[in-house]
Amino acid sequence: MLTSISPLGERARGNRWSLTVTWLLMGTLVGGASLGAVLGALGRSFPVTLDERWRLSALALAGIAAAVWDLKVRRFPVRRQVNEDWLPAFRPWVYGLGYGLQLGGAVVTAVNTALVPMFMLAALLTRDPVSGLVVGAAFGAIRGLTVTLNRRVRNAADLRRLHHRLDNLAHRARRLGALAAALLAAASAVALAS
Repeated sequence: MLTSISPLGERARGNRWSLTVTWLLMGTLVGGASLGAVLGALGRSFPVTLDERWRLSALALAGIAAAVWDLKVRRFPVRRQVNEDWLPAFRPWVYGLGYGLQLGGAVVTAVNTALVPMFMLAALLTRDPVSGLVVGAAFGAIRGLTVTLNRRVRNAADLRRLHHRLDNLAHRARRLGALAAALLAAASAVALAS
């Protein structure tokens, strides 16, 4: 999906990349915020009251598990991507918004990192729809901004170079994701200790 919505592809379809990406980013924000708010509300409805120390401990353990998963296991069974048949069938605002909602919704597309379930757990553990919304919106914004990596793709050679760069950076990106999970675990542990 990252390379499907490029300046080259959008120009070939007679569309403006910046407008399509704007719709996609709005979709990721809405999708992430909606999922986060629902998870925060679900957390509030737990029959057992979970104190802050328990929630921070759970988040710290989840961060450690996510870091280990991303460094060692690397695969989730869900491999679904967004439907590329939408590109020629719909207007750019439809597929931009639709792709964004799916990306922000987290588990309706490919899950390539353990940060996805960790975000969901964090939103759930807020036990508050508004806090969950904020967690989800941040997740959606970060996930959506990845599409801007292709902003310089103007021809087929640029697209090949981008694919090559992404392939070469895949391992480094996985390690950065594991580092992010470990930092979230450390921040939870520090908050727990104070």
